[in-house]
Amino acid sequence: MAYWVKRIALKSGEVVTELELREDENRFDGPAPVVGDLIEVKCRGRTFTAKVVWGNWPDRVYPDNFVVPIRAYELGLDEAVTPLRFPPPKHKQTRA
Repeated sequence: MAYWVKRIALKSGEVVTELELREDENRFDGPAPVVGDLIEVKCRGRTFTAKVVWGNWPDRVYPDNFVVPIRAYELGLDEAVTPLRFPPPKHKQTRA
C-alpha cells in the first residue's frame, strides 16, 4: 500500500493541492497514517510536521495496490482564525 498527501493547509491558511505538487512529492510506500497522526511533509522548499485530518480512518482496509489520498494541516494552523476547510477541486466547484 502507499499514500499521497494531496492537500496541505499551511499556517497562513493557504491550501496547497496536488496540482502544485509533483507526483512523487509527499508520496510514500507503506501503511498510510490514520486521521490524527503526525507526519513530515515537504512543501515549497520546507519540511514540516503536519497532522492528518482526512483520508485514512482506523480499521479501514485498502487493496495492496491502492494509493490512499491524505489531507493534512501544518502544525500551528489556528483553526479559530482559519477554519479547517479544504475547497473541492476546481473541476468540481460550481459556478455562481
